[in-house]
Amino acid sequence: MWIARLKFPSERTLIGSKAPKYLVDLFGYPLSYFYTKEWIIVNIIGIIFGKDKNKREFLKDLKKEKRVLNFEVNEDFFIGTIKEPIYAKAVYNSDIIHTAPAYISSKGFESITIGAFKREPLIKVNKIIEEKYKGNLISIQQKKIKSISIAKIRPELTKKQKAAIELAIKNGYYHSPRKIDLKQLAKLSGLSFSTYQVHLRKAEEKLIPYFFEE
Repeated sequence: MWIARLKFPSERTLIGSKAPKYLVDLFGYPLSYFYTKEWIIVNIIGIIFGKDKNKREFLKDLKKEKRVLNFEVNEDFFIGTIKEPIYAKAVYNSDIIHTAPAYISSKGFESITIGAFKREPLIKVNKIIEEKYKGNLISIQQKKIKSISIAKIRPELTKKQKAAIELAIKNGYYHSPRKIDLKQLAKLSGLSFSTYQVHLRKAEEKLIPYFFEE
């Protein structure tokens, strides 16, 4: 199978354009879709990271959009139905397999990982991403995949575990190279180093099996 990773600014996307405004990050996965004359109707699920107040304001704003047909949030899990432009058929069709949840960042970008048994459909997606969203292809390669983490978007985390991993994500702990270390994160959290480390490690132990590839 051919696997492509693409990244693009989110200012022109429905959900991603609002993420920086409310400082929320999201992982989303398309469950199903169908075409109408003018739109692609997509059912999506995912998780949302951010402060509770920010998530509420984000949801309130998002629901005002005419392209949002349904959208519900329960703690950090969301499920919804949205309308995507018809040119997005390059992404939503029988040739394309979404091999991982899309990442929508509060930093103003989105990234997707998609697969196809032939290279050509991925090239078509890249062309749309370049033309419509000013994005770019990070990588494309042929390889065999071992798993797709869609059976459950994420395991249950305690509030303290959620807070710990949200803080790590937002402050670049998982960037390469890392932008912050554990001691700095613990200080930001207001917890002792050992307490914060325990919460983060427990969250990682639950999340890693759901967000790994190969």
